[in-house]
Amino acid sequence: MKHFATVLRNRALGKQTDNLMSKNLVFYFSRRQLIEMVTRHFDGTIPKQHDLVSMENRELLGLIDNELFIISYVTGLWSKEAQKEEVKKEGSQANPNPQKPRTDDKRTDKASK
Repeated sequence: MKHFATVLRNRALGKQTDNLMSKNLVFYFSRRQLIEMVTRHFDGTIPKQHDLVSMENRELLGLIDNELFIISYVTGLWSKEAQKEEVKKEGSQANPNPQKPRTDDKRTDKASK
């Protein structure tokens, strides 16, 4: 988060910075997530010169080329997680104390005799 906050602050200030795409970002994303980001970056059609299967994770990150794509991807994941949690909460609040149907136990049978 701190890295992306710095990126957004520098962009807002109009500062030209070196490539802030930290190589450490590779460690925060799975290969699957990196490929998903690259696919989104190229609108679902990856140019033929890029063989994702043979590329290293750092090379995949380099294809993304812009921290804003990563920020967009991460915030999308957070949004999906928040929606799932909301659905879980709504489901548990619909019937917070489900009551079991009463069955006649032996005490009520003895009382009626």
